[in-house]
Amino acid sequence: MSVGQSRWFRALAGSAATVLFMLATVAVAQEADDNATDDTPSRYPTTEFADGADSASVSVGDLAATVTMAPNPDPNGGSQLPTLSVVLAGKTVVQSTGTDSATDEPDAEASIAEMDPGNHHPEVYFSSYSGCCTTVIVAEELGDHWVAVPVGDFNGDGGYLDDLDGDGLAEIATIDVNFINRFDCTACSAAPRVIYTVRDGKVVDLTTEPKFLPAHRAWLKELEDSTEPVERWKSPGFLAGWLGEKIRLGEGAAAWSEINAHWDFANDPGDEVCPNGDDPDTCAKADRKTLKFPERLRLFLTAQGYKF
Repeated sequence: MSVGQSRWFRALAGSAATVLFMLATVAVAQEADDNATDDTPSRYPTTEFADGADSASVSVGDLAATVTMAPNPDPNGGSQLPTLSVVLAGKTVVQSTGTDSATDEPDAEASIAEMDPGNHHPEVYFSSYSGCCTTVIVAEELGDHWVAVPVGDFNGDGGYLDDLDGDGLAEIATIDVNFINRFDCTACSAAPRVIYTVRDGKVVDLTTEPKFLPAHRAWLKELEDSTEPVERWKSPGFLAGWLGEKIRLGEGAAAWSEINAHWDFANDPGDEVCPNGDDPDTCAKADRKTLKFPERLRLFLTAQGYKF
């Protein structure tokens, strides 16, 4: 078990069935090397805090990235925040602050990886873990200066950097968090893959690019392997994410038919929702209606842009 998976287990420990879903959710950060162990180095030059240390550095050529712990100006937060400093040819070109950790140990890392081929130097990927989620920032060269680009906050403790299509450029591969908790508990929820990168100082969504279809196919297999076939038709949390990933592969209509063929409509009392599928407390009582799971799922998918 990797360090990332062990943290996830500590945060969301549960039944054996729950563990299967958790493995599927965090596998997006693990599948690049099925034989990886805690001692296996990252494919990208990476640094993180050693035990008891408050500084860590990594460098490639004349580019260096250092993560240190700095005082947190927010009295309601942790005492210190991880801070990234990027140094090029001996000059600090950009600094950025991560998120504070809910644990006593600092939890942040920096990697040097080529993500944007349109500039002269590789990017610096900076992640910091709060105890439940990871904040990702990418520092990159933009013309004659450097910028820190906030990519987002994602479930789990990191490990999202990967070259999914083998072209030598790293991507940020994670999951669509809109699916988590939507139809079931966190650990009972599957979610489709999302893929980001940074170009010209901006976050770019690569999820639907055809070259990543093999990566989506691999992620679908991870999801399907996480549960017994007979059990998946009873789990709304799994089915939502599974259908979302099927839609990514152009197989949404067939998967939708399978769900409707296997779902136990007779024993589904339905849930009260607004006409657009939102929580009932967001609309007038007179507008609410009771819908069974597949009906609510289709409304949700449409609202999130998953069309089939």
